[in-house]
Amino acid sequence: MRFKVQLVRASKEDITINIDYRRRFISLLKKIFEKEFHEKSPKPYTFTVYFGKHTNIEEDHIKGVESINFRFSTGEPKTAISFYNGILKLIKENYLHNMNTKLGNAQFKIDSVRVEKEYEPNGLFKTLSPVVVERAVYSKNPKERYATPMDKDFEWWLFENSLKRYRALVGEDLSVKTFKLEPIEIKEEFVKHYEGYVRGFLGKFKLHTDSKDLLRFVYQYGLGVRTGQGFGYLETLD
Repeated sequence: MRFKVQLVRASKEDITINIDYRRRFISLLKKIFEKEFHEKSPKPYTFTVYFGKHTNIEEDHIKGVESINFRFSTGEPKTAISFYNGILKLIKENYLHNMNTKLGNAQFKIDSVRVEKEYEPNGLFKTLSPVVVERAVYSKNPKERYATPMDKDFEWWLFENSLKRYRALVGEDLSVKTFKLEPIEIKEEFVKHYEGYVRGFLGKFKLHTDSKDLLRFVYQYGLGVRTGQGFGYLETLD
C-alpha cells in the first residue's frame, strides 16, 4: 500500500530545513511506529519527500518550505495498518514535528493522510528518491562504496542487493533468470546523509526481468538499499 501524508508549517514564520533532512523523517517514523520500530532490522518500506517547487536551496539549507508531501510505500499489510493508525493518532494529538532540532520554529503539523492508488509494475520506472546500490566493501569514499549505472559492476551489485533484501523481508529466495537495468534518463546524485555523503542515481529506467515478484517487490519496498532511510522510492510509467 502507498500513502501520501501532508505536513504544513505550524507558524507563519519562514521555515529553514537542513539539507540532511532524511534523519528527521526517520525520527517521525519512530514516533509513528513506536515500539514496532526496530533500529537494526531491515525496514519493510520506503519513503520519499517533496518540499514543493517554490523552495530554494542555499548551501546546506532548504528555505521557503510551507508544506511537505511525505509518501510512504510498503508491501506488508501489517506495516501499512500500523503506519496509517500511527499517523491518525498523531493527527488526533495535534503532534508537531520539528524538522530542524537546532531551530525551534521549524515545526510542522500533520494535516492529512490518504491512500494512493497502486499500479501493476511493468518494469518502466522513474525515481522519486535516489536509488542507492551498495558494494560489499566499506569505504568513506562514496564512489568506492556505492555503484551507479555509470559503473561496470553496477548491475551485478544491484541484483545482489535486491536478492538479499527480498530474502530478508519475504523470508525466501527469489528465482530470477533475467535481470537487466536499461537507463533511459539517468543522473548521478550525491546526497548528504547523517553528516556524510551517499552516492546514488535519479531518473527513468527500464528493469528487464522474468520475475513479476521482483518487479512488485521493488515497486512496493523500494529499489536498492537504505530504503527505510528515504531512498529508492519508485513510481511506475506507462
